[in-house]
Parts: sequence; C-alpha cells; structure tokens
Amino acid sequence: MNRRIVFSILALLGVCIIATGIILGVVFFAAGSSSSPINPTPQEVNPTKANQLPQRLDTPMPAQSSGGQQPVPAGTTRPTPVPPPPALAAQMDEIQQQVIALRGLQPNKPVVRGLISPSDLQKKVETDFFKDYTDEEARDDTLTLSTLGLLPRNFDLRNFYLKLYGEQVAGFYDNETKEMFVVEGPKFGGVERMTYAHEFTHTLQDQTYDLKKGLKIDDAYCKIETEYCSAVTALLEGDASLIQSRWLFGPASNQDRNDIQSFSTEYSSPIYDSAPQYMQKDFLFPYMRGLEFVNSLVDRGGYGMIDKAFKDPPVSAEQILHPDKYPSEKPINITLPDIAYILGGGWQVVHQNVLGEWFTFLVLSNGENEQYRLPENLARSAAAGWGGDKYAIFTRKQDGAVVLVLQSRWDTEQDASEFFSTIRQYAGLRWGDPTREDDTHSSWNKSPDGEILLQQQGTDTLWLLTPDILIQQSIIEALPIFQPPA
Repeated sequence: MNRRIVFSILALLGVCIIATGIILGVVFFAAGSSSSPINPTPQEVNPTKANQLPQRLDTPMPAQSSGGQQPVPAGTTRPTPVPPPPALAAQMDEIQQQVIALRGLQPNKPVVRGLISPSDLQKKVETDFFKDYTDEEARDDTLTLSTLGLLPRNFDLRNFYLKLYGEQVAGFYDNETKEMFVVEGPKFGGVERMTYAHEFTHTLQDQTYDLKKGLKIDDAYCKIETEYCSAVTALLEGDASLIQSRWLFGPASNQDRNDIQSFSTEYSSPIYDSAPQYMQKDFLFPYMRGLEFVNSLVDRGGYGMIDKAFKDPPVSAEQILHPDKYPSEKPINITLPDIAYILGGGWQVVHQNVLGEWFTFLVLSNGENEQYRLPENLARSAAAGWGGDKYAIFTRKQDGAVVLVLQSRWDTEQDASEFFSTIRQYAGLRWGDPTREDDTHSSWNKSPDGEILLQQQGTDTLWLLTPDILIQQSIIEALPIFQPPA
C-alpha cells in the first residue's frame, strides 16, 4: 500500500481541526495519536500509500526564506517560486523569527520560498507529487485495501488522491528541493500565517536533523519500512502542530485568531467528506496522534525530549498511540514462509509488509461497509496488545483470485485471545455465521471472498483468505506454529 500520500499532506482540514480545538479549548495544548500498511509510491502520496508513503512533507502550510533555487530533476515539472512582495516577505520573516524562538532550533541556510497559484498547485499535484505513482501501483493498493475490507474493489484510488490533494493543500515544504510554497489567496491572513508557522517548523527540522539522510524519510525506504515512516511522520507533524498551536496562543494577533475561527466555521471539504472512512481517519493520524505523542514527550521532559526523539525516533505507530511504549517497546519481527513457492506459477505478489496496530484498528472499525464496522472502543482495545505482524497478498492473473496471509503476534496470550475474539466478531459481520468454529478456529467456506480461516495459537493469530481449501491447507502446513483444524 502506498503510504506516501498521507504523509505528504498537511491539509487544510488538519489546520482547521487543530486550530479550532485550540481556540475552543478542546484540543490538547501545551506541554502536556498514519500509513499504514500499504505502500504505493507517490509517497504515502503514503497516504500516507495507506501504509506506505512517499516522503516529502507536502503539508498545507506556507513557508519562507530566500536563497538559490535548487536544480530541477530531469523529467520533473515544477513551477518556479514567485518571490513574495516585500510586505508579505516581512510578515514571513517575522513569523520565522517567532517560530525559531518557540522551537529553539536555528536555521543554517536560507530556504527558497514563494507563492504558487491554485492552478499551478494542481499541476504540481498531477506531475510531481504523483508522477511516480503508476496506475498499476494504485490498482495494487486498491486490491490490498479492498481485501482488508477498507475499500470497494473498483475504487479509483489514484484519481481520488489527485482530487484530495487539490482540495486540501494550502502550501507545502519540499524536502527534496528545499522549497516552501504558499498557495495564493485573497490575503495572507490568520490561516495562512499559522500554516506558515507549521511549514517553517519543517524547514528547521530538515536543516537540523536531515529528513532524508538522518531520519530516513525517503520514498524507497518508506515503501519497505512503513511502520517506521508512519511513526516518524507523526513525530514531524506533531512537532509542527505543537508549534503552530503555541504560535496561535502566543505571537499571533487577535485578528489571526478571528480569521481562523471564521475559516473553521465556513470551511467545507466535499472531497475529504466523500473519502472512505478509514482514509479520513488515516489522513489525520500524523497530526492528531502526532500532537498527542509530542505533548507526552514535553510532559516528560520539555522540548529536550522532542529533540531526543529526533535523534532516537519512534519506530512504530504503536509507540505513537502509546507514548509510554516509546522508546523501549519495539515491534517483533515476523517472517512468513515462501508463500509464492507454495502457490506456484500464475500467482504474483501484490504487497508484503506490516499492518501495524493503527491499521489493525482501522480494519476492525472503519471498513468500507458499515455492516462490519465494530465499535471503535472495542477495536481499539483489541488492537492495543499488538506486538508485531506480517501480511502478504497475492493475486492470480488468469482469474483475479486473491490470497491474504496475516500472522500477528501479541504481547500476551490474553491479548491474542482478545484480538481473536474481536476479529471473529468482525468476520461474522462480514461473512455471516462460520461454517465451523471452536476455541481456536473459525472458518467460512465458499464465502463471496473465498475460503476464510481464523486461528489462534498461544500469542499468535492467523487470518487466511484463499480461493479454495487446497491452497488454504498448503499454506497452513507451511506455518509450523499453526495446525490444520481437525
């Protein structure tokens, strides 16, 4: 799955939710939970591929600075930054100094900044953000997400991402070219100014810690290490969201706050509102969950703890969701057998990766069909004992048949039992009454999605989806920890 998209976007919606919560006193503020298992690559344009991300912090906020323009990579279409007029540049300079004082990081080089028209932004979305995200990758991501019950099988994922970016981006920082863009509007008001504070925080992060080489926020790496990149993206966005909130309650003017409150009241997002439910939640993960995580660090030791986290980054969405598990609790590595060999010719791998606690929760509670969505508190509790997992999805070209193998390991046998009980409830809602069931097995024969098997063995659980019982049995026999149902 491609996680790049989610990671790239900051989003007007995120600005709106965080800012409104701050103003109304609803959101966690002051010292005080992203994506995903799929890896398409316009990163996450990592959309956040749900669990894969391209890595560039294309968040919706303005940025600034002056300096030489970076060379344009061959084959890349990129608008040339239009320098801001003097009065606007002075505002940007002032916000930069305020952010430097709030964050305690010093810039070490100028950053190219400029304005971009909405039409040029849309071109950049289509020709730059998504230039490496092919139709085939989008189809693979859709197949993975639909097999997990999160998307309809015929969902046009790439086209939807294009529309979503066009609606949500108000500005972005490109850590490849070191440029910050602000989308041109009728004025540079409170929303734009707060966005600028957020985006300039990203430039300070990049110049201090090096997002690509130091933090490994790189398309190729994040396509493989989706949990790590999900966690680091949440750290980056949580840090920037905390600074934007502190800027709003500090140096910002009353007019800035009034502008943001008015914007929040009037703002509409029809593309986001039409998004699949899991995507809506995953879209905000780096900002909302990241902000909670960063606030917990500040509670533990002030801004020094945030800087320590940049040097010793979180490695999983689990650590973002449960800050007390950072930095000690690392994911368990699960190795699946050679499923491709077991399946034989005619099959091709679609994705092999880690689902993680966050996407486990989304699968259980935010499926594309309301019929099989479990209550979020139940799903959250069931996913919370996650220790590690590995999934693999294969498809057979001749008939479109699909195989899903998901082996998860849990912190304790009780955690495994809780998850097993919960996913059986999910499966019953999705596929009806099981064909057979006992304490450690549940199976559904000839369901609309094929043969379904759920098993628990000690601290491990297994979810198998295959087109026929023979393939199911062959895979089970290759998993020594599990035994075929008697």
